[in-house]
Amino acid sequence: MKVKIAIFFIFVYCITLLVNLPAAVVVAWMPKTAIKINDVTGSIWQGQAKQVVVNPKLTLQNVKWDIQFDALLDSVLAANVSFDNGPQSMSGKAVVEYGITSGQASASNVILDLTSQELLTFLPMQLPVKITGEFSAAIKKVQQGSPYCEQLDGVIFWNNAYLSSQMGNIDLSSAAVDLSCDNGNISALVTQKSEQLITNLDVKLSEGGAYQLNGDIQGTDKLDPSIAQSLSWAGPRNASGATTINFKGRL
Repeated sequence: MKVKIAIFFIFVYCITLLVNLPAAVVVAWMPKTAIKINDVTGSIWQGQAKQVVVNPKLTLQNVKWDIQFDALLDSVLAANVSFDNGPQSMSGKAVVEYGITSGQASASNVILDLTSQELLTFLPMQLPVKITGEFSAAIKKVQQGSPYCEQLDGVIFWNNAYLSSQMGNIDLSSAAVDLSCDNGNISALVTQKSEQLITNLDVKLSEGGAYQLNGDIQGTDKLDPSIAQSLSWAGPRNASGATTINFKGRL
């Protein structure tokens, strides 16, 4: 009986140590990687890092996490994660999950806000146009799958959208991209409407980076003439006068 009691107290003691294990200690034990985690406080279960440098282009400030204990009963590691780079800068939050037995990663209730300038720093190539505005993403659920997704349900908004180029400028007002998963492939429905331009596009991204773009773009009499002329190069016009878009290729 005494042995069982001793084992019980040792077990409770070990659990207590694990629960209260400082996150800074765990970070110090982690193998060296390109990701740098600075100024860590709290525990591995609930804590904060003042700065997380993912790569030279991406640094997250004031990163907080709170692991959900009840999810562990279902062999799922889940945590509420958030970051805030400050006023007029990138911020976001989500519930991030990883199936311990399935090996699948997912996220839900994702909210991400960033400016157009921040977005440009993440692009692999320089755009031939200048963009301004603010981007917001609201993803209800995204789950890793083959080739890209098992689930995807969300929308991306581009507010105060504006394009500037040598050919002219376009006031897009606002644009929305509805995201979904179609048999593992990413599907995006792009809609945009302003006094100068109306856009409806259906974009498919399938295995191997193959993409297909279909839809139409309608310019109004307020659109810059040089931009309106360039639309005729993108495709034929339909009965309503909109330019029909039909492209496919590989990223």
